[in-house]
Amino acid sequence: MKITMAELARKCGYSKATVSRALADDPRVKPETKSLILDVAAQYNYQPHMVASNLARRRTKTIGLMFPKAPRTIADPFFLEYLHGVSETLFEQGYSLLIPQVRKRRVMETLAQLVAHSRVDGIVLTEPLLRDERVELLRDSGVPFVFLGSTVGNNVSWVDGDNRGGALAAVRLLGSLGHTRIATITGEPGLVSTEKRLAGYYDGLQALGVERRDDLVWPGDFTRQGGYNAVRDNLRQITAGAVTAIFSCNDLMAIGAIQALSEAGLKIPADISIMGFDGIEVGQYLTPPLTTVQQPVFRLGQEVARVLLGQIEKKEPIQLTLPVEIINETNTIGPVPGGK
Repeated sequence: MKITMAELARKCGYSKATVSRALADDPRVKPETKSLILDVAAQYNYQPHMVASNLARRRTKTIGLMFPKAPRTIADPFFLEYLHGVSETLFEQGYSLLIPQVRKRRVMETLAQLVAHSRVDGIVLTEPLLRDERVELLRDSGVPFVFLGSTVGNNVSWVDGDNRGGALAAVRLLGSLGHTRIATITGEPGLVSTEKRLAGYYDGLQALGVERRDDLVWPGDFTRQGGYNAVRDNLRQITAGAVTAIFSCNDLMAIGAIQALSEAGLKIPADISIMGFDGIEVGQYLTPPLTTVQQPVFRLGQEVARVLLGQIEKKEPIQLTLPVEIINETNTIGPVPGGK
């Protein structure tokens, strides 16, 4: 038999205000009083009215989730898997997601509208920039937030994979197979992840004792078309043997690069080796499956949600880096063609 808060208050011998505070774990309520009220609430299976409870605490139980701006979209397989982790964790805690449409508006304007009038309890963002004006806006608003991806500034919560360490491991693996002429396809300019993966590539070259070459750093944008264009623009270097391996800074660009290589009549890995980064599921369905640095994408989403929930409860900022691993080690990479 369900009872109301007024009936619960009468049974406990306290006011409705005290009962409400006790159920909300308010520190102003004495521990012994809180214990008594919770025991009586459990005895009568009292269930608070969620809408009223949220309004009393000025909670909406809604989280705003911002996806990356063009050219990347929610259709990116990485973000779909990541979204699964975020949404599952938040839904388990009774939260819903609000994903605003930003195609026809500037990102900052959309974000400002999202936090206006306390429409959401928190914000999840992606792709931190080297100079990210979103951080200042959100700090001023007082709305809790967390990034997928590490930020430059301190006192900001974020969850990320080991971008630099993963890129280093990729280049070292290629080096172990005899490759020294290793090109890289970089990510979108201005992103922290782009800089970290490029830094890891340079770390790898240094570990191999190989000098940096600007002509082997090919601009990309984390899209399949970007990877395709990067290879098409540099085919002469590849066919001349100036490049024997490519480290693509994400899997989508690697898939685009593979398409361009195939169109040029090059076989992988017989003629050229290629590696990706992220470990998206679609890469496992290539022939052969893509050798890549796999991030725990679903877990990244889970941890982002958990960190944000902690921020909503006023906990200290958390910065969490998850480990990565190389998978399909011998599929799209191999020894230098002809042992050169």
